[in-house]
Amino acid sequence: MEYLYLKWVNYQTNKKYIIGVIIRDKEKKKYYFKLSKKHIEKAINEKAIAKSILPFPDYNKIYESNQIFAIFKIRLPKIENYTKEELSDLLEELDMKEYDEFEYLRKTKGILMTDKFIIEEEK
Repeated sequence: MEYLYLKWVNYQTNKKYIIGVIIRDKEKKKYYFKLSKKHIEKAINEKAIAKSILPFPDYNKIYESNQIFAIFKIRLPKIENYTKEELSDLLEELDMKEYDEFEYLRKTKGILMTDKFIIEEEK
């Protein structure tokens, strides 16, 4: 299984807070997501985030899906609109042999201009 952390970056301090973890089980072709209650509560106490930004409501639930969750899907390119050449250029730029959503998120961190979420491996 592979995993990446969904983090929130406080725009005032640039401090990163773990929101949860996305796990991909390639064998079962499933995705899982679990919120990190401990880290979220710390961020809320430090007034770095509001509970309303959380992508899922339940701290105790492990969410499961056959497809990548919407919070991550919006961070992916719509490759069905790419020409073969554009896709080839993208893969070359990211040093990927074939397009893989999870690997794309790992390499690009899923950064959007509209929010302060990032996706990272834990170092």
